[in-house]
Amino acid sequence: MKGFGNNSRTNNKSTEKKVKSIQKDQLITNALSLHSNGKIKEASEVYKFLIKNKFYDPRVLNNLGTIYSQIKQFDKAILLFNESIKKFPNSMEAYSNLANVLVIKGKIDTAKKILKKAIELNPNHLKPFSDLAGICVGERNFKEAEVFLRKSIDINPKDINTLVNLACVLKDLGSPKEAEKFLRNALEINPKYEIALTNLGAVLNELDKINEGERYLRKALNINAASPMALNNLGNILSKKKNNSEAEFCYRKAIEIKSDFSLAYNNLASLLSRQGKLSEAEAFTEKAIVYNPKFELAYVNLGTIKIDLDKSLEAEELFLKAIEINKNYSYAYSNLFRLYEKTNNISKLKTKIESLKEDKNIINEILMFKARISFREKDFIMAKKLIDQVSNEWIKNTDHSTNLLYWSFKAFIEEKVKNYDEAFKCFEKSQLNLKYEDCNPKVFQDYIHTYRKNLDRKAFTTNIEKTKIIENSPVFLIGFPRSGTTLLDTILRSHPEIDVLEEKPIINSVEEIIKSKFKYSLDELHKLKTNDLDFLRKNYLEILRNNCDNKNAKILIDKFPFQTVCLPLINVLFPNSKIIFTHRNPYDTVLSCFQQSFEPNNAMSNFRSIESASKIYDLTMNMWIDYKTKLEMNFITSKYEDLIDDFDTHISKILDFLEVKWDENIKNYRDTAIKRKKINTPSSSQVVQPLYKSSINKWKNYEKYFKESNQFIDKWINYFEY
Repeated sequence: MKGFGNNSRTNNKSTEKKVKSIQKDQLITNALSLHSNGKIKEASEVYKFLIKNKFYDPRVLNNLGTIYSQIKQFDKAILLFNESIKKFPNSMEAYSNLANVLVIKGKIDTAKKILKKAIELNPNHLKPFSDLAGICVGERNFKEAEVFLRKSIDINPKDINTLVNLACVLKDLGSPKEAEKFLRNALEINPKYEIALTNLGAVLNELDKINEGERYLRKALNINAASPMALNNLGNILSKKKNNSEAEFCYRKAIEIKSDFSLAYNNLASLLSRQGKLSEAEAFTEKAIVYNPKFELAYVNLGTIKIDLDKSLEAEELFLKAIEINKNYSYAYSNLFRLYEKTNNISKLKTKIESLKEDKNIINEILMFKARISFREKDFIMAKKLIDQVSNEWIKNTDHSTNLLYWSFKAFIEEKVKNYDEAFKCFEKSQLNLKYEDCNPKVFQDYIHTYRKNLDRKAFTTNIEKTKIIENSPVFLIGFPRSGTTLLDTILRSHPEIDVLEEKPIINSVEEIIKSKFKYSLDELHKLKTNDLDFLRKNYLEILRNNCDNKNAKILIDKFPFQTVCLPLINVLFPNSKIIFTHRNPYDTVLSCFQQSFEPNNAMSNFRSIESASKIYDLTMNMWIDYKTKLEMNFITSKYEDLIDDFDTHISKILDFLEVKWDENIKNYRDTAIKRKKINTPSSSQVVQPLYKSSINKWKNYEKYFKESNQFIDKWINYFEY
C-alpha cells in the first residue's frame, strides 16, 4: 500500500509539473505575441508574472530587460540581463544586451569584458564581434573595430550589415578603395539595400568618382526619398560639382526630416561659409554642436568661421575644445597653431608646442610650426632643418588648407637660404588652392573695364560737378596689393586722431545697392540722381562709423588697395575725399602678390602666376593714370621705398596732407600691430617687425621668371622712376 501510495503522489507531481510547463509555454507565447504587436505594457505584466513565479526563460528575462532599457530604467535592465547570463550562460543575446546598457552607463571596459566572455563561450557567434566593433568605433579606435568586423565576416561572409559596417570603418581609416569593394559585395547580396547605396555614394565621392556616386545616391533616394543620410551625401557631391542651390536644398531637406542631424547642419554651414554667408554659417554650425557636443570637426569649422568674423578669442576656445574631445585631432592643432601665428601670438604658439613634447600623433604639425617660429626669429638654418623633417606622406595626405600653408612656409624658408628655384616651385604649389575653381580672373578684369567706361560719358562728369561736398569725408588708402598699404595703415592708426578700417568691403556693398535697388550697372553712375547719391552716401557712412574702433578719431581711413579701380564711384560720392595712393617697385609688387596665399576670389585669382599678376598690375595702373587725368582728386602718393629710407620725413608729409599733427605714438606702430586681434592681410607677420630693406629689389632673385612679363611692368618702372 505504501508503495502504491507513493506512486500515486509521484504521478500527481508529474502531472502538476506538466500542467505548469504547458501554462508557462502558453504565457510566454502570449507575452511574446503582445510584445511583437506593440502592447508593451501588457507584455511586461506577463513577463513579471512569469519571473515572480520562477518560470524562467532567457526570452522572458531578455525581453523585459530590453523594455526597461528602452524606458531608461537601466539598473533594472542590468539585473535582468545578469540573471539571464547566470541561469542561461549559453544564451548569447543577454551578453550583447547587457553590453549595450553598460555602454550607455559609461562602463565601456565592463561591456568589453562581457562581450569577450561571450566570444569565449561561442567563437562562432557573430553578434559579440559586431558589438565590440561598435564600441571601438565609438572610441574612434577604428583599427581594432576593423579586426572585430573582419572576424564577423569570417563567421558569415554574407552578413550584409557587417559588410557595410566594415566599409564605413575602412573609409574612416583612409582606405576608400577597399571600402568600395565591401560595399559592392553587399549590393551583390541585395542590390536595393539603401544603406549600402548611400555609403557607396559617399565613398565614390571620396574617390572623386562623383558622377557614379551621384547615381548610387539617387538610387538610394528612389528607394527611400526620406533618407537624411542619402540627402546629406548627395548634398556633398552636388557641392563638389558647384551645384550650390541643389546642394543646399538637400542639406535643408535632410535637416527637415531629421531635426537633430548634426552632420547635415555642419555641411550646410560649410557650404554657406564658402559663399560668404558667415552669420548663417555660424548659426548652423552652432546647431551641429548642440545636437552633437562631441563633434570635433564642427568645433574646428566654427572656429574658422569665427576667425572670418573677427572673433579670434572664440576661435581659440573652439579649437581647444576640439582637442579636448580628441587629443589626437591634428586638424584642430594645425588650425590652433595657425591662429596663434597669424595673430602674432608667437609666445603662446611656442608654449603650446612645448607642452606637447613632440607628440608623435601630430609630429609633422609640430615640425612645421616650429620651423615657422624659427623663421620668424630669423634662424633660417634651423627653420630649413625643421621643415625638411616633415614627412612626405603627411604632406600628401594632410588636409588641403594645411598642405597649402606648408608649401607657403617652406617657400619663404627656401628663399631665405637662397634656394630661389626651390622657393619658386613651392610658391607655385601654395597657389593650388581648390577654392580658385570657383573663381574667374576675367570677371575682375571686366569689372575694371566697366568702371573705366564712366569716364567716356559726359553725363558722368556733369554728375560729379553737381554732387555734394561732404564735411569730414573719409580718406581712402588705395594702390595695389603688396605695395605697402598694410604697413602705412598700421603706422597711421597709431595716431590717436586716426582710425583705419582694414579691407572692409563697404564700397562693394554700395555697388550692390546700385545694382539691386537702382538697377544700374557700374558703368551707369551718371544715371544716379541726387537723392540716390544721398542714400548711398548715408549707407556707406553708417557702415563706416559702425565698424570703426576709435570713436574719437578725427579721421577715418578706408583702406582697400584694389579700390583704386572704384575711384569713379568714390569720386561721385565724396568728391572732396583725400586719397593716399601707395606704390612700390612694380617687380617687387608683382612678385609679392604671387608669393602670398590670398583668400581666393575673382580678383586674387589674377595672382596665381607672375604673368597674370603682371597683366592685372598693368591694367590697374592704366586705370590709375586715366583717373588722375580725368577726375578731380585730392591725392598724395606714398612710395614704399621712401617710407623705409626716411620714416619721419615721409610720414610727416602724409600727416600734413591729412591735416593732423605729428604724434610720438606713431613710432610705436609695432606695438599697435601686436595689440590688434587680427590683421586681415598676408602682411600680419611683417608689420610687427622693425622696418627692413630685404624686400627691396627681391625680385632680382627671380628675374628669369619675369621674361614673359617685362612688357607689362617695364613701363611702370619708368613711370614711377625706379
